Amino acid sequence: MNNGRSIDEFKNTVRILLLLTITMLAMIVLSCGNSGSYKKYVRIMKDSAGREVRVPDTIKSLIALRSGALRLICYMGMAEKVGYIEGNEKRRDVPYLMAYPGLREKDVIGAGNNYDTELLAASDAGLVVATFMSAAEADELQRSTSKPVFVLEYGDMKDNMDELFKSLNLLGEIFYRTGRADSLIQYIKKTLNDFNARSDRNDSITAYTGGVAYRGSHGISSTEPGYPPYRFLSVNNVAESLGEVVSSPMNNQENAFIDIEQLLIWDPDYIFLDAAGEIIWQEEIDKPVLSETLSSFRSGNVYSILPYNWYTTNYENILCNTWFIGKIVYPGAFNDIDIESECRDIYSFFLGTDVYDEMYELYRPFRQLTKGGEGE
Repeated sequence: MNNGRSIDEFKNTVRILLLLTITMLAMIVLSCGNSGSYKKYVRIMKDSAGREVRVPDTIKSLIALRSGALRLICYMGMAEKVGYIEGNEKRRDVPYLMAYPGLREKDVIGAGNNYDTELLAASDAGLVVATFMSAAEADELQRSTSKPVFVLEYGDMKDNMDELFKSLNLLGEIFYRTGRADSLIQYIKKTLNDFNARSDRNDSITAYTGGVAYRGSHGISSTEPGYPPYRFLSVNNVAESLGEVVSSPMNNQENAFIDIEQLLIWDPDYIFLDAAGEIIWQEEIDKPVLSETLSSFRSGNVYSILPYNWYTTNYENILCNTWFIGKIVYPGAFNDIDIESECRDIYSFFLGTDVYDEMYELYRPFRQLTKGGEGE
């Protein structure tokens, strides 16, 4: 009797152990199934257009669409994730492509600045990051390609800097690089605070920027009424008084095209010419109507600066230009600043590579364009 009871107890114990083992195995299988993989491999994030987007947890390849999107990706140090480019990226002479020349060799997903939906759909990209795209267009692109489309606001360094910072933070979340995003934001804020501390803030100095690119190169009559360096330095931008200007919502840029007579009336203390338009303004500045009339020409206060805009705003160039303009208009307050050193630091921080030599060779910025002296 006792032996029979012992055998039955042993069998019951084995059954219980087997049941527990099966239960544990089932739980492990379920944890690796669809429910668990959803939480592990997909995140629901809200983009700048207010859309909820299913963002892959691991992104092996991505596509950047529209003005400035690829630049922001490069700022975040994620250029190696880019699998495809827009056609025009192969020919742009901009800092981020100098820092990452391998991007020019990527397959294109459309001609010019346009995307081809079929090429997008056929690509192995796991995410599309786009700027200057409406929620409706993003929804349609996402539907037609079966790829998540995440919209960002490019912002600017005028009235929409918070949008820039928000987009950097969103990219930080997407790529698990929140520290990098915060470093970029703090670097910009610290630099702007330095500009502010060194400026006189009395608006007594007047200046004008010409040659600003707008869907192509232009001469001295093309300007930016909200040119950020003047605001950072409390310099009176004579063009800021203009009313209606030509605007480009696709590039978040405002331009104005003035008559030369207006520039003669303003007669600013300083003129800074954007290198993007040199092929045009180089001939204009030799004309007597400017060289013999404007006080900036007679005093030698006409200089070249780095391109402000190419496929929307070059943020790193804005900071470089501000250091230079500050040293010119406030020589005492900026006497400890070495422009080349500051530019190298900016490019290295934003892009991980110092591209100053390439930029200088191509654009020859920070030159005095007139010698000055009465009759010069």
